[in-house]
Amino acid sequence: MANESDKAMLSREEREQAGRRTNAGFARVERMEVAEGSTAIPTGTIGGELTEEEIRRRVGSGNFESAKNDLQSGSINS
Repeated sequence: MANESDKAMLSREEREQAGRRTNAGFARVERMEVAEGSTAIPTGTIGGELTEEEIRRRVGSGNFESAKNDLQSGSINS
């Protein structure tokens, strides 16, 4: 990990210049996207419902059975 003294401190003008370059790059990408006509945001479904077999394959049989037989309700805030 670098020490605080090893880091080069930028002046306010240098930070502002870096911010303007970054914003210009974002604007350039946004203009290209608009020019290509990709302004529509897809709102459809991403994929179909997963079957129990597919879920079991992805998470593992043990985890699937453990979660399936868990009598504890999930926390709303977690």
